[in-house]
Amino acid sequence: MASRHAPIDHTERDLASVQLDSLALAHDGLPWAAWKDAVLDWHLQRLATARAEAWVPGFAGCHDNNPVISKLLSRFYRHHMHIAIRRLRAENIELRRKIVEAAECTRFYARGAIDAGERANTVLRSLFISALQ
Repeated sequence: MASRHAPIDHTERDLASVQLDSLALAHDGLPWAAWKDAVLDWHLQRLATARAEAWVPGFAGCHDNNPVISKLLSRFYRHHMHIAIRRLRAENIELRRKIVEAAECTRFYARGAIDAGERANTVLRSLFISALQ
C-alpha cells in the first residue's frame, strides 16, 4: 500500500527537535497553558509554511509544451522564488540582530560585570523565543 505522506528527512526531524527543546527552555517554569500555546503556535506556523511551499498537485511530470501551462508554471515559480528570497532576507536580518545581542552580552561579561547570570539568562531566553517565531 502506497503512503500518501512525503518521507521525513532526518535533518528536518532534528531541526524540529531542537526547536522544541528551545521552546521548552524558553518556557521553563511557566504554566502548562503557556507551554501548550507556544507548541501549538509553533506547530501551526510550521504547517502554514509547509502549505505555502507545497507543490501544485497535478503539474508534476507535466511534459506538455502547452504555452499556457508553461506560463502558469513560470509565474508560479517566480512568485514562490520571490517569497523565499523575502523570507531569507528577513531571516538574515534577524540572525544578524541575534549575533549583535549575543556579542553585547559577551562584552558585558568581558568587562568584568557580575550579575549572577541574569543578563545571559535574559538574552538566551529572548534568542530562544525569537528563534521559534
